[in-house]
Amino acid sequence: MSFGATIRRKREALGFTLEEFAERAHLSPNYIGTVENGRRDPSLSTVLALAKALRVPAGELLGGVKELGPEGLEAGRLFESASPEVQEAVLHLLRVVARRRR
Repeated sequence: MSFGATIRRKREALGFTLEEFAERAHLSPNYIGTVENGRRDPSLSTVLALAKALRVPAGELLGGVKELGPEGLEAGRLFESASPEVQEAVLHLLRVVARRRR
């Protein structure tokens, strides 16, 4: 999958319109459209802005992280927005479940 297609798929999975996403990334909708359509190769600073707006590590946009489905993205967003205490409790439960599956 191309970089631009990855950006579009992730943006749509989060439910952002092109305009909403552009505002979050501090870029113009026209520019993001050209990136999504593969007509522009973004600079590193643009990749970082897109990643921040999508709430993913920049490496994920470049193919460095296995892609997540909509449910995984939602779980990650919920986890990231939870308090540190809740995050620790969730991690503990996941570790217990993972040990039992072995």
